[in-house]
Amino acid sequence: MGVIEAIRKGFSVAGKAMALVAVLFVFNLLGNLASLPFAPEPGAPAAAESMLPLLLVSIVFIILSVFIQGGSLGLIRDLIKEGKMKLAAMLQYGARYFIRLLILGIFILAIVLVVAIIAAILIALTAPLNIPVITGIAAVIAVAIIVVSALYFFIPFILSPYAVVCDEVGVIEALKKSILVGRKPFSRVLALVLLMLVLILIALGVGFLVGLVIGLVSALLPAGAGRILMIVVSSAVNSYIGVVATSAFMSYYLVKKESAV
Repeated sequence: MGVIEAIRKGFSVAGKAMALVAVLFVFNLLGNLASLPFAPEPGAPAAAESMLPLLLVSIVFIILSVFIQGGSLGLIRDLIKEGKMKLAAMLQYGARYFIRLLILGIFILAIVLVVAIIAAILIALTAPLNIPVITGIAAVIAVAIIVVSALYFFIPFILSPYAVVCDEVGVIEALKKSILVGRKPFSRVLALVLLMLVLILIALGVGFLVGLVIGLVSALLPAGAGRILMIVVSSAVNSYIGVVATSAFMSYYLVKKESAV
């Protein structure tokens, strides 16, 4: 499956999953509205007393997002493989995959932090020497570590949540499968990068156009109403694009894993 075909499949599946898009819209909208009282006004500095409540709301939203992710992945898998989905099964799927997806996210985040710390230490150890050549070499090595890690681990790891749901496996096995599907041959890594870039460009393009229109409309509304309108529209756009991206990556994984066996 090529990049364009995966994206086309993503839009096709999303068109059949508008009920799921609606659920995600409500979830995103409620999450954004819950944080609105603690978020600073555009251009205003964040108040110290609002940071803790905002952080707590964000943590709760992230945890609930993992549950919603599990439910969404299960429904999209059913729609791709069976041609239909039962929205009522979303809670069941969310509960089934919650722990595995949460551990998976923590594990990947830990690896990213380790790589970032190693790269930072290399630069921090050489910077005080005030020797440009050594500092430059350390910077090149640090960048190389980040690039190699991204190509060898982080980009293939994008497929690990799909392995959890599609293959009903644990965290370690899902990471192994995602590496197998996403890394060999190297052209698959390149395809994943292109798939990510195209989806990001689509999201940015849609966001720009919507933001432009909403910005013009918001100028005619009170400040509070303008912010709420922006939240409503961005929640709708992000929910739909999110289903498109999830469907595209899942379609890619399901096809490529057969040839990787």
